[in-house]
Amino acid sequence: MRCTFAGSGSKVIGKLALAVAVVLIASLALIVSACSKEKGTSGEEGGAVAQQRGSDAMVVKVDGKKITEDMVGKEMDRLASTAGAGANPQQLAQMRDVLRKQAIENMINRTLLDQAAGKEGVAVAPEQVTARLDEIKRSFPSEQEFTQRISAMGMTTQDLEQEIETGLKFESLLSRHTGEVKPPTDEEVAAFYDTNRSRFQQPERVHARHILVSVGKEDTPEQKAEKRAKAVKIRADLAAGADFATTAAAVSDCPSKQQGGDLGFFGRGMMVPAFESAAFALKIGEMSDVVETDFGYHIITVLEREDAREVSLQEARQSIIGSLEDQQKQAAVNSYIQGLRTAAKIDYAESPAGQE
Repeated sequence: MRCTFAGSGSKVIGKLALAVAVVLIASLALIVSACSKEKGTSGEEGGAVAQQRGSDAMVVKVDGKKITEDMVGKEMDRLASTAGAGANPQQLAQMRDVLRKQAIENMINRTLLDQAAGKEGVAVAPEQVTARLDEIKRSFPSEQEFTQRISAMGMTTQDLEQEIETGLKFESLLSRHTGEVKPPTDEEVAAFYDTNRSRFQQPERVHARHILVSVGKEDTPEQKAEKRAKAVKIRADLAAGADFATTAAAVSDCPSKQQGGDLGFFGRGMMVPAFESAAFALKIGEMSDVVETDFGYHIITVLEREDAREVSLQEARQSIIGSLEDQQKQAAVNSYIQGLRTAAKIDYAESPAGQE
């Protein structure tokens, strides 16, 4: 379950098309980031795409390795479950050609990276896989929620472990071939700021903590009433002097409990409406009544407020450096993968559907 945060936006992988494992791990990390706004993915989207799936008919062969319709169909399902969040089956059906082309490219790149890693003897220790899996699990409030999320993505825990292992292997391979990035100069940082001023317009924001008593879709009216009563009791304890952060760490059902319920700063549109309305109505130091959302019952307190303003170059400097370094890394990965593709023998089937 996610709580209330809306993701601030994922990095666009786009032309990198790194293989499903890398894409999947990055997507899952975004999905489970603390308290993200829920738009709901029931798994129906993937089904709408997968209806066109074939079996073992060849779509493309990469240095003798056959990629089948079934493999492409599964990759389309995964792309739909992440990139297609919030889209209905009809919209996803309209996206089918785009998803198919991207899925084929992903599978070609995955195959090439896997072959390169094998030639170079890149290996991943089991404890690395376990550590990454544990990190992902900790982002969920419970084992059940973790299982439900990966199930909605059409995966089992074993599937995820395999993808994590593949992703870590590819990360190691790419780090060998992309080298160190060159820090951008002051002039490059300033030029980026000047040509992207709209990115640095910061809206009104509040800095808040919250405590969540979660409610599941399967909960009965009686169970919901019990949970609301629990939230009311928690609020009463806080009003009587209990420390908010300590209480959040002890009883909250949101992953933000690890930070004492601290959600950091957020602007309008980043929370579900009921939560946003309550948070922005509070003055600094005030505490809300019990607020109900689809996720359950929240108690919110506001720590700071900021008016809308333009972020200065000095404030934005580190994030700009990070963006410019990411661009360099992306270019290096693109170059390496393109080199693999140029050296490989890639044979498409005579008339692969959806492939130009």
